[in-house]
Amino acid sequence: MQTRTVLALALALFLVPQAIATDEPAKTSLSPPVLLPDGTEFKTWECPPSFSRTLYVDQAHPRASDENPGTEEQPLRSINRAAQMAMPGGRVVVAAGVYRERVSPARGGTGPGRMISYEAAPGAEVILKGSRVLKAEWVAAEGPVNAKPRLWTVRLPAELFDGYDPFAQLNLTDARIDECMPWATSTKGKVPNTLRRGLVFQDGRRLVQVAARGDVAKEPGRYFVEADGLTLIVRPFDDANPPARQWEVTTQETIFAPEDFGLGYIRIKGFTVEHCANGFPRPQLGAISTMRGHHWIIEGNTVRQVNAIGIDIGDQFDTRGPDLAQGGQHVVRRNTITDCGIGGLEGKQIAHTLIEENIIRRCGWHDIWRIYEVGGIKVHCTRSCLLRRNLVTDTVSAPGIWMDYANVNSRCTGNVVIGADCSNGGIFMEASQEPNLVDTNIVWATRGNGIYQHDCDELTIAHNLVGRSTDAAVRMRTCKERDVLGRLSTAKRNKIIGNIFVDNAKPPAISDPDNTCDYNVYAAGDGSFDLAKWQQAHGWDRHSIVLPIKAELDPAKLTLQWTISGRLPTCPTIPPVTHDFCGQPRDAEGTIAGPILSLRHSVQLGVNPIQ
Repeated sequence: MQTRTVLALALALFLVPQAIATDEPAKTSLSPPVLLPDGTEFKTWECPPSFSRTLYVDQAHPRASDENPGTEEQPLRSINRAAQMAMPGGRVVVAAGVYRERVSPARGGTGPGRMISYEAAPGAEVILKGSRVLKAEWVAAEGPVNAKPRLWTVRLPAELFDGYDPFAQLNLTDARIDECMPWATSTKGKVPNTLRRGLVFQDGRRLVQVAARGDVAKEPGRYFVEADGLTLIVRPFDDANPPARQWEVTTQETIFAPEDFGLGYIRIKGFTVEHCANGFPRPQLGAISTMRGHHWIIEGNTVRQVNAIGIDIGDQFDTRGPDLAQGGQHVVRRNTITDCGIGGLEGKQIAHTLIEENIIRRCGWHDIWRIYEVGGIKVHCTRSCLLRRNLVTDTVSAPGIWMDYANVNSRCTGNVVIGADCSNGGIFMEASQEPNLVDTNIVWATRGNGIYQHDCDELTIAHNLVGRSTDAAVRMRTCKERDVLGRLSTAKRNKIIGNIFVDNAKPPAISDPDNTCDYNVYAAGDGSFDLAKWQQAHGWDRHSIVLPIKAELDPAKLTLQWTISGRLPTCPTIPPVTHDFCGQPRDAEGTIAGPILSLRHSVQLGVNPIQ
């Protein structure tokens, strides 16, 4: 969320279609083809990879050395050494192991057929950690020898940190808020902004940082950072004896990220990336960061236990350097992103980017809604982007998917959002005046509004299932006197068409009569909603109906079972919506409401990451 007259000038060029000079071949269709709101087809630039040279990394190999040529017989010891050697058309294959290093590619590829690829070896578990094992003296804190609970003091060796001590860095400073985040002034000087960026792990479990030394004793698994940024006061999980456990502390701001801005045609596949000590946005800086690069493929990775953002793919905000190269044009697919304190995947000013089939869980645990940069997926200023088939669950004080500010011709389709804890919606579209499409999604058990928008025009919300929201199924509103790209914001000419609403606390809430709401299905017994009175009072939903609907979504098994008794209304065709949630073609002459064509159905909702 931004007040953002400063973005207006920056976006002016971005929003004008521009030629992109690359050596990429003709783009190819997805299967089946997918249309964007303006009716054009979303196509990808990918082509089957081929590599002229492979570098091998295997730290467990008896002859491993960073002085080696990187052959299978003489592999390199570190991934980062390979990242300095790799050339366009080459790949880096990494054997199983735990690699505690920052990987900073020195260069990118030159086109889709000459990418640089970083890959886990087939079947190998490759873990990149931004932490170090803590080997230091543990001293019982002041108090009787037999005191319970026992607290411990440990001093972090300075040699753990290579120019960056996250335990000496605040998550977000007041000065930074004053500089570029006026909407976050209410959070100044408060937790979690005032906590340190460093994370502590006991046998792989993340401890909880507290703001006051006296709070450490209240529960096992807590720690406090002294003002020197090197001394910790710890109460271990299970009140364990610290020397008998493995301890890890984070030491890196990023884990896989170039030093230089703007590198292109890089692929990272199959890694587990964890234990990152990045700060709160702004800027956005992920454990994996494209650093304003372009044409990256990020696929099949696991990103977890990150202080702030898991993956960033955009302009990053407020960072000196060049603009985002070529609008990004990334492919981010089949990653599993969990337990990130601010957001799973974030990116500003991205164009022609595909975000698909990712699993994102438990992001936002810092519980800091008022900085307004949180979300399972949080993207800004998208142009002709496709977000589809992602599974986002259990976000904390954060939308599952948030498309923020000046989105143009982008589509959010086929996603499953479960258990988002956010008044602003499981899916949230903000401040966008050009056509966008939110369709065929399943949004369930939001603690707040199901699908939410403010300050948007020309948005179509179609064929979604929204169930068990504690507020409105869909809410549309306008923020007072807000400037969006040079004009006062409105919420007009939006459409809520062909959706199914089940067991929501409130029906759609629409602030302006210059909107369309029709051909929807409301579950019988859904709160106190009276369709006839609603129609008479507002003139909406003239063709909508109330039907008995039994719907159960099991968040553990990720199954949806539903039965609808009666006949669904035939809806006007939304031209880009050619298939249902299960991939069945819709009738081009008219289709029924809801995301799934079958009236009796059991569907598996999960997606499987690349192994």
